[in-house]
Amino acid sequence: MKISRKDFIRSSLLFSGALFLPTNKISSFTKFIEEDENLKIIRGNIGIFNGRGGTIGWYSNDDGVVVIDTQFPDYAKQLHQGLLKKNSRNIDILFNTHHHGDHTAGNYYFKDHVKRIVAQENCPKLQKKRNEKPGEEHMQVYANETFKETWSETIGKQKINAYHFGAAHTGGDAVYHFENENVVHMGDIIFNEVYPYVDVDADCTLLGWPKYIDQVINKFDDDTIFIYGHAPTPEKTFGNKEALKKMSDYIIKLHDFASKEYKAGKSKEEFAKSKSVPGVTGRAELWEGALAHNLEASYRFVSEK
Repeated sequence: MKISRKDFIRSSLLFSGALFLPTNKISSFTKFIEEDENLKIIRGNIGIFNGRGGTIGWYSNDDGVVVIDTQFPDYAKQLHQGLLKKNSRNIDILFNTHHHGDHTAGNYYFKDHVKRIVAQENCPKLQKKRNEKPGEEHMQVYANETFKETWSETIGKQKINAYHFGAAHTGGDAVYHFENENVVHMGDIIFNEVYPYVDVDADCTLLGWPKYIDQVINKFDDDTIFIYGHAPTPEKTFGNKEALKKMSDYIIKLHDFASKEYKAGKSKEEFAKSKSVPGVTGRAELWEGALAHNLEASYRFVSEK
């Protein structure tokens, strides 16, 4: 059952995903579907957590523990308790892929369990601007280490690299690469098989988004596993470049459609009633009104820029 757009924006009641694994990764997928807990291993010491909100990525080994994104406090606690069953080490670093609440609200829980929170420099700025509510400012916990374009550090034997290729889904998106396992967390740069959330008010750009994806595609090889921000089922939480290519293609087609109809004099209200984006198939509504939201936001982008 689809949820309302309001509920999605307020709580992001979603499960993430995408599964386009090469044949030699079938054993990883078997382990994924056989595990009982929400902590699923996808390769080596890298796993995902599907709770409520954007997909959480994690690394757990005897040389370090790392978490990427935090969903909400209750689910952050559930994730942490699961990690502690695997490894009693403290969390070395927490990363945020961007500022949206279903990726950062759980920072509030982790403030007592991790000293270092890392994000692209625009992420905490947007988090403060867009997420804070009067009387609830204390619930926002921000990155205390930021970077502009790149960041890198080795924890034990694991080297982790972070990259920011400009504004895309938001103005503060970052992707994180675990070199040993060759796994990249994409955050909400990728909504696999579903319509994305297009946050024009948080510096989302339909021109920069495909360029960002293209740089990621060119940077990493075909063995790379990518973790996606959202998708229709937990079984589709990770995969290869195919979902990246489809996401780039969708954003380009959405922008071109909005530009054409805007130039033709169609109003935003008329445009939002469109039943599809020309040339786009295999993409569903994860929340009620998702397509209309994409159309309205793309119209705003082409008419206000």
